[in-house]
Amino acid sequence: MTTTVLLCGDPQQPSEYMHEAASFLDERDVVFERMDWMGDASPAEFRNVTMDMEEVGPSAYDTSDIATHLDGVDILVVHKAPVSRELVEDADLDIVAAARGGTENVAVDACHERDVTVLHAPGRNRNAVADYAVSMLLSRLREIPFNHGDMTDGEWSQVFDPALLPPDVRTTTVGIVGFGHIGRGVARRLHGFDPEVLAYDPFVDDESIVEHDAEPVSDLEELLGRADAVTLHVRLSEETEEMIGVEEFASMKQSAFLVNTARGGLVDEDALVAALDDDEIAGAALDVFREEPLPADHPFLSQDGVVLTPHVAGSTRDAVLEGPRIVATDIEAWLRGETPEHVVE
Repeated sequence: MTTTVLLCGDPQQPSEYMHEAASFLDERDVVFERMDWMGDASPAEFRNVTMDMEEVGPSAYDTSDIATHLDGVDILVVHKAPVSRELVEDADLDIVAAARGGTENVAVDACHERDVTVLHAPGRNRNAVADYAVSMLLSRLREIPFNHGDMTDGEWSQVFDPALLPPDVRTTTVGIVGFGHIGRGVARRLHGFDPEVLAYDPFVDDESIVEHDAEPVSDLEELLGRADAVTLHVRLSEETEEMIGVEEFASMKQSAFLVNTARGGLVDEDALVAALDDDEIAGAALDVFREEPLPADHPFLSQDGVVLTPHVAGSTRDAVLEGPRIVATDIEAWLRGETPEHVVE
């Protein structure tokens, strides 16, 4: 029996790449159809729409274009395209799959009401983000961006005073806040540099942390006080919003710096600016911000000792392919009559 799958891509995950990742399902009598939602949108336009969708939900968006492609379709795979209640109610779908970790763009309740299985792809960019976090940490520690900036300004800056030189990675202490897949990936990547690695995560047992070559720390303040570099790998929630603020910066060493490739809302940005201005900490390496794009007059842009990048930690070709590959593997399990691994309950 043939199963028809509609791959609905977008500017961040075009349908041709979805098909590249899922094409192994051809052997399962799967027929693919393709379309791209907002395919001609600029990165800024697409970002604004999808960020708004996370606030208002998918049912606030016109999904008629997607609906015209659903006749005879059994499985709909999207990335960030909206799957509204109306779309679900008017279609005859067995599965809706979001080839990303979140499902903010899917009317999950409507799917459940109609017995439509919802799949997602948690961890699709875990390797990309772990790579990037370690890259930012190392480049900030060894001051690579600042050396580059000096050279492009025509300066050949060399420092010989040991008191002003950065340390080896081996003699530093790195504190990892959040020890899920990405936090563990960071610890694994750092292992070859042989620093002391601390980990704080109240939802992970000490034994698991030790198994991943890190020292468990039960108190965040202790980790902040001991670490030379602190890297955040925590989900943003009501409990974690601005978890790093005035008191936390006061707990850190003056020589320490903060790395954030997780979510901008984890950090009280005003407190971070004040900590930098008052030399409470040495610097930061930031890929995420509360407001994106970062406003042109934001104080971060004029801070010494700060490395900034435009929310690109998870953006690699492999991460683009990994999302549809994960959901396609689950679809293959469903076709065999098995329970898929990544079902949204």
